[in-house]
Amino acid sequence: MPDSFAYDVLEYPSHVHPQMHPSRLAAIARLHGIAAASPTDCRLLEVGCGDGLQLVTLAMAYPRSRFVGVDMSQAAIARGEAIRARLGLDNLQLVAADLLEWNAGPVPYDYIVAHGFYSWVPDFVRERLLALCNQAMAPAGIAYVSYNALPGCHIRRMVWEMMKFHARDIDDPRGKIEHAQGFLAWLGHDALPSKLVYGEVVRHEARELLSRTDSSVLFHDDMAAINQPFLFSEFAAQARRHGLAYLAEADYFEMNDKVLESAEARERLSTLAGDAPLLKEQYLDFLKGRRFRQTLLCHERIPVQRDPSMPAALEMDVVAQLRAEIPEGTAPDLAAGVAIRFSNADGAALVIDHPVAKAALTLVGEAFPGPVAAAELLQSARKLCASDAAVDDDAAVLAHTLTAAFQMGLLLLHCDAPRFATQAGEHPRTSALAQLQLDTGTDLVTSLRPSMVRLDSRLALELVRLLDGKRDRTAILHDLSQRMAALPMPDDAGGETFQPVEWWQQQLAGKLEDGLQQTARMALLAEE
Repeated sequence: MPDSFAYDVLEYPSHVHPQMHPSRLAAIARLHGIAAASPTDCRLLEVGCGDGLQLVTLAMAYPRSRFVGVDMSQAAIARGEAIRARLGLDNLQLVAADLLEWNAGPVPYDYIVAHGFYSWVPDFVRERLLALCNQAMAPAGIAYVSYNALPGCHIRRMVWEMMKFHARDIDDPRGKIEHAQGFLAWLGHDALPSKLVYGEVVRHEARELLSRTDSSVLFHDDMAAINQPFLFSEFAAQARRHGLAYLAEADYFEMNDKVLESAEARERLSTLAGDAPLLKEQYLDFLKGRRFRQTLLCHERIPVQRDPSMPAALEMDVVAQLRAEIPEGTAPDLAAGVAIRFSNADGAALVIDHPVAKAALTLVGEAFPGPVAAAELLQSARKLCASDAAVDDDAAVLAHTLTAAFQMGLLLLHCDAPRFATQAGEHPRTSALAQLQLDTGTDLVTSLRPSMVRLDSRLALELVRLLDGKRDRTAILHDLSQRMAALPMPDDAGGETFQPVEWWQQQLAGKLEDGLQQTARMALLAEE
C-alpha cells in the first residue's frame, strides 16, 4: 500500500499543537527584531494539515486573518471541510492536493507551518517545502518546520527497524499495529538481557512507545516507510540552500544551556560554540540526546538580532500556570530582598526578590489560563507592591524577568494571544468547536488557548454539553441533575444503580460553581 494513501486508510489522530501557534511565532520573531505579522491580521499556510483542526482554532480566534491548509489525504480534508462548513469559517480554505503540484498563488504568506511532515516525505518533497517557504513567504515571514532529530533518534530508530521487520509480511495497517505492539510488549518485559546497557535502553524505549503512543501514530510515524531523522546542522544547511536562515526553536526554552547541570559544562559549550549560535544548537543536541526539533526559519536576507530584545517583551501577552513556593494559605511577601521561588508543572523555576517582578509573576499565575498584556501587568504589579521606584526602572526589571522566565520555559510570551472567558459568566457557553467534538462522542476536545483537553468523567461531559449560553445556573443544575439521573452509576456490590433527580440536585448544588470555574480554567468557555 503506498504510504501517501495510508492516511486515507487509517485516520491520524487530530490534535492542535500550541507551539506552532502564530501568536507564539510572532512573539519569538519580534524578540529577535523581525516585524512579524500579528495573528489578528495575517495569512498562514499549513502544509500537511490533516483535517485542519489547528487551522479551525485559528480561523475561529482571528476572523480577519486568512488560513489555508494543504494535505494529500482526501479523507482528512473531507472531515475538516465538514467541520469548517458547520462552523461557518469563511476565512479558512482546506485543499486536498499534492504539494508538488499545488500553486500557492501570488499573495505571500506571513507564516508557513509544517508539523510532522518533513521527516516523513521523500527528499524531493522536502526540497519543495523549503523552496515554497522561500518563494511564498512574506519578507518578514516565519516558517515552522518540525522533524526527527539526531542523535536521540538513533535509539528510537533501532526499535523502529525491529518493529518494521517483525511486521514486514503484514499489509493490513491494524494487523501491523497489533504485531508491533505485541513485539514491543515482549521487548519491554523480559526478552532482553538485564545485565547489558543495550537491554536497558531498548527495554525503556519499548515501554515508552507502548504506553505513550497512539496506535495509529505508531503506524504512521514509527512504522512509516520513510522516517528520516536529521542532525540539526544538516537541516540548517538544507534550509540555507533555499535562502532560509535559522531563527530559533518554537519551544524557546530548548535553546537554554541551563539544562546542563554544571557551570563547567556550560563554559565548555561556550568555548566550543563561540559566537556561532548554530554550532551551539548542534552541541546542545549532542549533550541532550535531542530527538525532535521544531525549528523556526526566516529569510536569509532579513537581519536577525541574536540576543532577545528585553524591551520587546513588554509589548507581549504573558501566559503561565505558576505557583509561588510559599507556605499554604499565605500571601507572597513582596518586600524588597525577600526571595520567592516561582515554578510550573514542567519543572521550570526562577528565584526572584524584586517587588515588581514578584508581584507580576503572582498576577500572571492568578490570571491563568488567560493572557495578561505586559504593559497592563507593569501597572498592576507596581500597584500591588506599592512601588515608589521610577516607572522606567520597574519596566526594565519586568522586561528582564519576563525574558529570563521565557528562556527557561517558566512562562509563554504571545503576540495578540487568543481571547476567551476565564470566568464562568451568568450564561456560560462552551465553544462551538468543543460542542461539535462532543457531538461525535469523543471526550477529547479542543480548548480556546488552544490545547487538547480530556473530560475524564461523565459528569464533566454532561456539564460541558449543557453550556450553550442559554442556561443560567438554576437551569444548568436542573438539567444536569436530570441527565445524571438517567445514567447508571456503579454501586458497592460491583453492579449498577440509578439515583433520583433529587439526590443529584443535592449532590451537585454545592459543587456546580466549582465545575463551572474548572471548565473556564480549561479554556473551554467563549466570551459572552
